[in-house]
Amino acid sequence: MSGSLLLVGTGLVGGSFARAARARGVFQQVVGMDRDPAVLAEAVRLGVVDAPADSFTGHAAVCIAVPVAGIAACVHDAVDDGAPVFDVGSVKAPIVEALRPVPPNFVPCHPIAGSERRGPAEARADLFEDRAVVLTPVAATDPHAVAAVAGYWEAVGARVVTEDPADHDRRFALVSHLPHLVAFAFMETASGAPLDIVGNGFRDFVRTAGADPDVWTDILQANVGEVRAHLDELVDTLRSYAAMMADDPDKLRERLAKVVENKRSFDAKDH
Repeated sequence: MSGSLLLVGTGLVGGSFARAARARGVFQQVVGMDRDPAVLAEAVRLGVVDAPADSFTGHAAVCIAVPVAGIAACVHDAVDDGAPVFDVGSVKAPIVEALRPVPPNFVPCHPIAGSERRGPAEARADLFEDRAVVLTPVAATDPHAVAAVAGYWEAVGARVVTEDPADHDRRFALVSHLPHLVAFAFMETASGAPLDIVGNGFRDFVRTAGADPDVWTDILQANVGEVRAHLDELVDTLRSYAAMMADDPDKLRERLAKVVENKRSFDAKDH
């Protein structure tokens, strides 16, 4: 057990890390900051953090769990102390670019865990168990800081993997950012229709459209180039399906069967 953790941003992901770290004795104390005083007060009341923090310095580690657009500024405020500083943002390369030269004690991170729910009341100590956390250190990153941060994530049950920041953003544009964008757009399309009778397929499809709009505006804007590339490909695919529905049902059946085969192969793997 080391000293105190400073949690900057006391919502679902940061709050879950705080709960998990406390439950496993990773830090002696967790103190918090939040741009919304009411949210910070709720985090203290719920025991997500022990007390408000009055400084970025003097802590064993700093976890930055704010929307992507605010991460670089928080890193600048936190790194002077030399303690490991890490974030939980879903986009990595723009943060690294905004920080150049990248402080050696900053370790960019992205835990592959979360929910469309938000706020400290949703924080769970088991959120990261058996889930991947991607670390994207750069050449300037201190290996000791990387080892320390990897140890924090492993202590809360996560599997740590490393990746280049740009490769990370390319990957998650397809498997996370684009699906969220499509869910938002589809829910907007459907919102003018009567939705009193819908099935589980509809609910499953639009679940992520309930996510935090501030968080997702930042993510989509920060990774716009990669998301647009995949979006263009998706639009072309949808147009081809539209043509097959009208003119070539045999080809449509063949394409759908191939998709089902790919989905079953995906399901059979251990994710």
